[in-house]
Amino acid sequence: MSTTVDTVPSAHTRGHDGWQRAWPLRVSALLVIAKGGAVMLLLWSAAGLVLVKLLDDGPVGDWDRSVNRWFADHRTPTWNSLTNYGSMMAETQVKVILVAVASIVMILLWRRWHDAVFLVVAVALEALVFVIVSFIVDRDRPPVAHLDPVPPSGSFPSGHSGAAAAFYGGLFVIVCWHTRKRWIRGIFLVLAVLAPLIVATSRVYRGMHHPIDVAAGLLLGLSAMFVARAAVAAGVRDIDRKAGPEMPERVRHLDLTIPERDEAPVSLEQAGATR
Repeated sequence: MSTTVDTVPSAHTRGHDGWQRAWPLRVSALLVIAKGGAVMLLLWSAAGLVLVKLLDDGPVGDWDRSVNRWFADHRTPTWNSLTNYGSMMAETQVKVILVAVASIVMILLWRRWHDAVFLVVAVALEALVFVIVSFIVDRDRPPVAHLDPVPPSGSFPSGHSGAAAAFYGGLFVIVCWHTRKRWIRGIFLVLAVLAPLIVATSRVYRGMHHPIDVAAGLLLGLSAMFVARAAVAAGVRDIDRKAGPEMPERVRHLDLTIPERDEAPVSLEQAGATR
């Protein structure tokens, strides 16, 4: 008497595919991170060295420092306190806690790795490139009183600004993967724009970075976010190609939004009838 083996995953197994088999950081994803990180390191190092070696002693550098002096001349106890909180939005300890909490919540909520891995990679890649570039460029801090302890890294680029762009911008991207509700997207878009700007302005006000440093940091954070998204997307394509229908939809795709009823695609017949 022959027996047949059921090759279709059970409901229990399918419920855990996202944990067991859908880790997105596969070889293709790691290659994207390595290539993207190398390009970022090269570009920001080159830009920083051009700034320090060719532009810092001229009108560009003079304008950069004049902004710091203006803020220093207009400091008040109230703004000192407010910018302290603004800077803390991207402090290392706060950043680690925010990323950890957000990642755990997303994993438990959506039962997949993709969102948390994307956020962790974006923030970690920004931090790695920032540290290396800051030591290569080694730009001096602004010539004003510093309201925070001065770290050993250079002034270019701003790590706080980069971390804020990568983290808060990453949250907006993740929200867009899971909902098409405009008011929810709008809230996180405002957060993604305002939070990095608050951090960047606070760092300039507190004499820790020049305006060009924070601008470079913001662009670095955005670049890290895009590289992280490309990397996770490459890993997800591998999952879909190798596992196919055996994997749940939430694991086979990044963007899980579906059209609203009033945004459903119009068929050719319907289009012809309305002409």
